[in-house]
Amino acid sequence: MKILLKVLGIIIILVIALIFVLPLFFKGQITDLVKSEVNNNVNAKIEFSDVSLSLFKSFPNFNLEISDLIISGTGSFEKDTLANIESVDISIDLISVFKGSDYEAKRIKIHQPKIFLKTLNNGEANYNITSTTAEEEKEESLVDEGEASFNMILKKFEIIDGQIEYVDASSGVHLILAGFNHTLSGNLSLENTILKTTSHIDQFTINYNGINYLSRVEMEFNADIEADLENQIFVLRQNELTINELHLNFDGNVSFNNNDINLVLILKTPDTEFKNILSLVPAVYSKDFETIQTSGTLKLEGFVKGIYNEFNIPSFDLDLQVSDAMFKYPELPKSVTNIIIDAKVTNSGGNLDNTIIDISKITCKLGINPVDMKIKVQTPVSDPEIDMQVRGRLDLSTVSDFYPLSEDQKLKGTFIAADVTLQGRLSAIENKQFNLVTAYGSIQIKDFEYASSLISDPFNISNAQLVFTPNYIDLVTLKSSIGESDINAQGQLENYLAYTFTNGVIKGNLITSSRHFDISAFLPKETNTEKTETSQMQDSLSNEIIVIPPNINFEIASSFDRLIYDNIVMGNVSGRLAIRDQKLEIKDLNMNVLDGEMTVNGFYNTFIPDQPEINFDVDMRDINIQRTYSTLRLMNTYAPIARKTSGFLSTRLTLNTKLDNNMGPIYESMTGGGALKTSEIKIEGVNSLEQVADILNLKELKELELNDVSIDYEFVDGKILVKPFNLKYAHFEANVGGWTSFDQSIDYVMALNIPREKFGTAVNSVISD
Repeated sequence: MKILLKVLGIIIILVIALIFVLPLFFKGQITDLVKSEVNNNVNAKIEFSDVSLSLFKSFPNFNLEISDLIISGTGSFEKDTLANIESVDISIDLISVFKGSDYEAKRIKIHQPKIFLKTLNNGEANYNITSTTAEEEKEESLVDEGEASFNMILKKFEIIDGQIEYVDASSGVHLILAGFNHTLSGNLSLENTILKTTSHIDQFTINYNGINYLSRVEMEFNADIEADLENQIFVLRQNELTINELHLNFDGNVSFNNNDINLVLILKTPDTEFKNILSLVPAVYSKDFETIQTSGTLKLEGFVKGIYNEFNIPSFDLDLQVSDAMFKYPELPKSVTNIIIDAKVTNSGGNLDNTIIDISKITCKLGINPVDMKIKVQTPVSDPEIDMQVRGRLDLSTVSDFYPLSEDQKLKGTFIAADVTLQGRLSAIENKQFNLVTAYGSIQIKDFEYASSLISDPFNISNAQLVFTPNYIDLVTLKSSIGESDINAQGQLENYLAYTFTNGVIKGNLITSSRHFDISAFLPKETNTEKTETSQMQDSLSNEIIVIPPNINFEIASSFDRLIYDNIVMGNVSGRLAIRDQKLEIKDLNMNVLDGEMTVNGFYNTFIPDQPEINFDVDMRDINIQRTYSTLRLMNTYAPIARKTSGFLSTRLTLNTKLDNNMGPIYESMTGGGALKTSEIKIEGVNSLEQVADILNLKELKELELNDVSIDYEFVDGKILVKPFNLKYAHFEANVGGWTSFDQSIDYVMALNIPREKFGTAVNSVISD
């Protein structure tokens, strides 16, 4: 018995020793293989802080952990981070490691991935990083040399707390997933298997062309999928998709045949209560949804059947019915009643132009305010035929009777949508056959006022009116104010229907005016509220370039008696803005500023969306140097001597530069320059000049009074290059030149001519010797 115990003890010690020793023995071999696999398969920049190997996490298999994995783009996406992943765990079959042939990866777990996917207008995508050429070369080398590789015998795949953002500039789609957890299990090495999938998203947002169709909804999808991997047939069973409180089931199958996808899916919901679909309305779901009293019935069903490929779409049908519905917040006196929805979306198959969107009825009563609308759209791709009617009146002061506003929010005024009707084909509008189109109606807002802690003062619209015709929307008047700031406007939008339904070019003009306009008054107040995970991801991953759409041709003429931005006060401001060809142009922008005058012309160009540029011509006349220093932070940074300088300057500046992803200038690309002229400036109290004056015993240098200084400068290689210029002061003459870099380093040379008699006897004696 003692011998048996000793043998068992030795075996246990050996096993423990092997658990520690084996990872050390194989770490280099597997790490080299990881790097080789990445280099052979991925056309991107890959970085990671560490690769570790352990037998403890997934005994009896090896666990390979890659920490702080960062995947960055190349080419057009060189400055983009595609993925930032805390760690990746790969479980590798122990026996396959000992064999030294194909390593079998059985389980992959990805921790906290932050993934940003982007497609440009030209269709180029940052996630197309697979290196096809390298893969072919690798396969050939494996055949020739029998090198080891990773062989995916997956049984489980997991994503833990992921954040994913997708931006498609070509289609206008923007998706955000926050708090994404996903598990896929099943033996993928078998020809027939059951795949169990569970996915949960804390917040899911889908935006299309600036409109949120789903906003931060909670989603969950659970399914058992019967997979015939050999024949690429997948049968859905025991599946459920939950969106907030709405539950959906899909029955059917999906199969793949070359480039064809055969879909047979039937959608139905087990829910019959109106409250379930009400949960998809963001404003309602975010306000004490559990306490809302509801009644009414829901019917939602549909199907997708047929072949999907590059040339064909399957037939589909979606039917939504809501009857006799209402909802009420228990603490409020009024409810939203008489809710009726009858909506269908159908397509007989073939192409998207066969789609018919028929919302034959949407009615409700918001407290005492009735709303009624319907819309039908046919042939939406080739030539949309539209039949739309909207009628309604809303006394905004009654909104708090049926919808809970926060204590700091106040709302009043009247919103009237008076018989807005649109009937006809888009082709008739484009061909100016207005006799074939019916379009009339108006929207009016009177005595509107909104107050909230998010804005400094209540926002008011005393009167605003939009009038609809087939050809244009006429902004007859807009009179608004916030605090002491006011803004008035009038103008027209042409071709708005083509822009809305077929991405046509919208044209328009707007005239704005104001007696006093403080831009900061119209911006939301800054709060100390912590950012959500979604907004943090957007800040860290999203491209912040403001891209001007190609289908806008718009001009704005503005005049402001007094305009305030940040701490810059401008008077008699007038100018024009033009938006066309993906360019924002500033034309003849004139103003009184900093005790002088300024004229600005230029443009911001996003014709190449990932390489925006600005080009400006600025003419500043008789600008107060002291006020400029105290007002502009740029002067504080790059010309601190201005704090000790009084007088006036004039300059004519041209500037052209490309911008980075944060809309900041790329200094190395900056070109241009200008001439700076001054008259009667005084420089005093500059420490360096005072020290020179003391050393040379020249008191005149402590306080400089200069006349008619002329300086030419240009932007070269990220520097402000000051061309040598002459200075004359009292009996002194100087020549100065050099540069100031945008990293705040400087290099200047000054040649100073001083009459010998100014040095005094002692200094002249030294010079003579």
